[in-house]
Amino acid sequence: MHPAPRAGFCVTQAAAAATPPGSRTRPLTTGDRAFLHFTRLNPGESLEIGVVLHVDDPTLTVEELRGQVAQRLRGAPALTERLAPPAASASEIVWEFDHELDLDYHVDAEELAAGSGDAGLRAALDRIAARPLDVDRPLWRLWLLHGHTPGAVDVVYRFSHVHQDGGALHQALHLLFGPDRDPALANLPTYGMPRARDYARIVARLPGEIPWTRQLASWGGAARGGARHTWAVTDLETLRRIARRHAVTINDVYLAAIAGALRAWSLPEWEHGGRPVHAAVPINLRAQSERELMSNFTFGMRVPLPCAEPDPHRRLARIAARTRRAKADGSLAVVGRRILDTTPPDAPPRTLAQIASTGARTKRAALVASNVGTMRGPFSIAGREVSTLIGMPPLFVGRQHLSVALFGLGAQLCAGFAASASVPRHGELADLWLAELAALDAPARRASVPAGNRGESS
Repeated sequence: MHPAPRAGFCVTQAAAAATPPGSRTRPLTTGDRAFLHFTRLNPGESLEIGVVLHVDDPTLTVEELRGQVAQRLRGAPALTERLAPPAASASEIVWEFDHELDLDYHVDAEELAAGSGDAGLRAALDRIAARPLDVDRPLWRLWLLHGHTPGAVDVVYRFSHVHQDGGALHQALHLLFGPDRDPALANLPTYGMPRARDYARIVARLPGEIPWTRQLASWGGAARGGARHTWAVTDLETLRRIARRHAVTINDVYLAAIAGALRAWSLPEWEHGGRPVHAAVPINLRAQSERELMSNFTFGMRVPLPCAEPDPHRRLARIAARTRRAKADGSLAVVGRRILDTTPPDAPPRTLAQIASTGARTKRAALVASNVGTMRGPFSIAGREVSTLIGMPPLFVGRQHLSVALFGLGAQLCAGFAASASVPRHGELADLWLAELAALDAPARRASVPAGNRGESS
């Protein structure tokens, strides 16, 4: 197969021509600068995310994929943004349109071992995750993977956290594969100025010193090796049913299933109770006026996962009680948004880089647990419908043991797991997450109310 050379040149020229004068550059957000600083201060390290779009038609070709992307980019200049000028400091750099975007680079194909199935797909995702994106180009790529499954192909969309967060992923996939041009995100909030009591409430919740999280021997020591990917696919209605039964949120159910999976995976370490492990949980702070932008608008909170509690329903109740308190008055979101808005562009690079890599500080958070949300869909590629979406969570390679993210498309959900290669039996976690959902879906033997402390501390 021979792709048409330089197909992207006309595409991006048209996108630029359709863009109003004076809007061809925009500043980086605080989150963008934080991830950029981390990348610059740690050469060879980057934080990238991906999704896999499964198409039940093996005849899809890279020329067809490239043709759809070329057509869609004419109306999606946001996906042609790149960092410019490349040599500038992070306080001076802006997002600028690439008028010579090269589709040969951005849309590629790879033939996998015939009949290798999910094992071949996992190996391909691990290889793709080890290929850093070119920071001098728009920070995303697509791969068409074929040959591994007789009746299907998979399309991988990989992007940098410098340019996109989970909210931006909704928009990017909608622009490339969605049915129309309506914004992918709806019903986003607006954020007013925080009041003194908002700050006071947050300070009141903070302990004198944030305790270190529990260190698990099951991690197998310091994180080493590249990212290894597994996933579990289920239906949205299962989590909704559990959430309705227990009067909690879908995110609470997702986190409780992670806690149960970790408990089962490292069970001998919980036989005598003890402190919980903590998950860093990103919070979306994107406002309604920013729904169509790429960039990062997230803040984070730390949630203890009560793995020492043997009863799954009580684990869910404890997590729900903790997240309910954190969100009760909205102070966390309002103050977090204010911090993002008022951080100066010339803030110390190391400070911003440390914020970006919070989830990699394993003494404070054992893992990151993101909820990217459900994509509107339906998505289609050259007339073929996408049947399943699989997630590739971001992982700080060489620093972090585990990252989990929940992705949805229509009525399906996927919990994606990315673990360092050094983590023993990491491939078991996805199935254990499904098993925990089944346990939560079963009737409780007694009322699901928060139990006593049982020797844990947060």
